[in-house]
Amino acid sequence: MMHSVCLRLAFAAVLVVSAAAAARADAKKFVAFAWEFSRMSVRDLSAYADELDKTPLDGIGIYLNEPTPDGGKVSTHNIMHVAWRRDVLVPLVPVARKLAAHKSMRESFIGTFRAPFGHRIEWNDDDGWARVASNMIIAAWFAKTGGLRGISMDPEDYHCTAQFVRQGGDEPYETLVAMARRRGRQVFEGVFREYPDICILSFWFLSMDHVYLGSERPERDARERGFLWPAFVDGILDVMPATARIVDGCEHSYRYESSRGDFYNAADAIRRRLPVMLSPENRAKYQRQVNVSFGLYLDMFTNPEGSNWYFGPVNGSRLVHFERNLAQAARAADEYVWFWGERHCWADWRGKGPEDSRNISAETWNHAVPGLEDAIIAVKSPAEFAKMRGKAMKASGRFSPMNENSECRTENGKVPQPYSTWQQKKNRQGRLYGDMACGEGDKHSLAAEGVENGSFSIGFGRHVTAGERFVVSLSMLGEGGSASVCWKRGSAWDWNICSPVQVRFGGQGNEGWRHGRAVVRVPEGVDGCGLIMSVRQGPMQKCWFDNVAIYSLGMPGD
Repeated sequence: MMHSVCLRLAFAAVLVVSAAAAARADAKKFVAFAWEFSRMSVRDLSAYADELDKTPLDGIGIYLNEPTPDGGKVSTHNIMHVAWRRDVLVPLVPVARKLAAHKSMRESFIGTFRAPFGHRIEWNDDDGWARVASNMIIAAWFAKTGGLRGISMDPEDYHCTAQFVRQGGDEPYETLVAMARRRGRQVFEGVFREYPDICILSFWFLSMDHVYLGSERPERDARERGFLWPAFVDGILDVMPATARIVDGCEHSYRYESSRGDFYNAADAIRRRLPVMLSPENRAKYQRQVNVSFGLYLDMFTNPEGSNWYFGPVNGSRLVHFERNLAQAARAADEYVWFWGERHCWADWRGKGPEDSRNISAETWNHAVPGLEDAIIAVKSPAEFAKMRGKAMKASGRFSPMNENSECRTENGKVPQPYSTWQQKKNRQGRLYGDMACGEGDKHSLAAEGVENGSFSIGFGRHVTAGERFVVSLSMLGEGGSASVCWKRGSAWDWNICSPVQVRFGGQGNEGWRHGRAVVRVPEGVDGCGLIMSVRQGPMQKCWFDNVAIYSLGMPGD
């Protein structure tokens, strides 16, 4: 019972999130941040880009690691403490532009603002904050002129400096709130001036502390704990133009489980509950311009059992576990999904970049988790996955309809097996039948005439498993018809667990027949699927359905 309630709550949340996603992005984009990139310079990446283009990635997290003539560095790692020089980066602008032309780097982000190390920057330290603001301007300039999508931020307190938490000797909380907000404005005003349509992907934005994600009164809890990050965010939003976007990466999602609806519930909290932590005048801007995103920690799927960071098999496969979490993360996110990886790499960079002192295996993620890239493609572009998998299955002779009577043949004018029909009880004047005189390529089809509200349906013929992919295709002629893939739990249709997938029909083909096709992934909590060919007609209208075919694509990695 609890599982059912959880799924219903998650579905309610995804309705809100999906509406936002539809308004903000045409397609989801996948960006990789990783140890393997953290010691590479922009020039190092030039030798690596062609290999990355073989992956499903749309972008990566780029780290600046450029030496200066005086023996210093312009480095993402020292942005909070060392004054940068713009002239050091000028020669790299054309290099960055070439990188941004690669399909795997069009959505790349330059690493910038971080929590300080060694010591916090005191809120009254004008010189310290001016240095950070100057460095951020240079980073935004480089991202803009280099053709990159924007900058990334990682404000996690790795070095325990408590930058965004009031300490014992600090000013009163209200005083610090005003100071933190002023510093947020100071640091980001120049960023938005340099790059007005920038996208800022922050590993955390308002989601920084998981305590507030689950709180009923996050603004009260923030005050009681002396949390200053929301005030700093207020300052960022104060100077943010309407053309810019910020992505809340919600890094807590490393441990999220799709089976609990974690991604949906977190997205709902980020969008609906957390804005109360902000000043009232910035909440509408936050709703319009802050997007929800999630990160997946790839090492969770390769670390040995017993590790603190470990996800085990689902249905005997850690790839299935990865794919389920990724699918829900992508659906709950507005536009971006990102990855963090440590012990493996996306492509073999040995000999093409500096040897990193960290223990990074030359083995790629796709070898460490066989089928991982297929799973990403399946989530990112179901049509591309279907084309790729269908081609492979045809070559092996395994691509044929799993349903019987895909030609819709009938011998007596009745609706043939395995198709069934339904009409609304209040009006059964219409007719659903098997036509023996009209069909696409033959003389057989399913026909409807004057049906006010009814349907034909066919099940997939067996139990299905969450994560399985299917291709459904059919042809339609006439007026008042549509088709959708719907879900079952047990033997009954379930209209609450997930929305039906509409079959989209193209323009008219031979003799007016239109062809429809849908690629579907079986969602969580479903064990049966069916194709419903709906009919909504006036008294004199007719339509026909034919060549109904259901193909199994299996699971990514099969």
